[in-house]
Amino acid sequence: MSKAFAVFYVTAVLALASCAALIWRLRCESFGCMGVGVAWFAWVVAFFPVLAIGAALRLRSSLGTRLRKLTRLAVWVQVALGLVLLGAWVCKNAV
Repeated sequence: MSKAFAVFYVTAVLALASCAALIWRLRCESFGCMGVGVAWFAWVVAFFPVLAIGAALRLRSSLGTRLRKLTRLAVWVQVALGLVLLGAWVCKNAV
């Protein structure tokens, strides 16, 4: 069961990264970029449960060596992605 969660987690991190890239490329339309804001809100809502799953899986010893390393790498990639996007948001809104 833990192995299935680990595969789901790694896939979810890849999906979050690709969705972030797609949302980043969205252009503002009418209503003052409301659609882009809603998309980022949905991304953040998905980010934290996926991070919680990764944090829980990171310490599992039943995953095996390769899957445990992949899960730990995915946690670091997810945290780095979140920090980079948070920094970009802060810089963009500081002006």
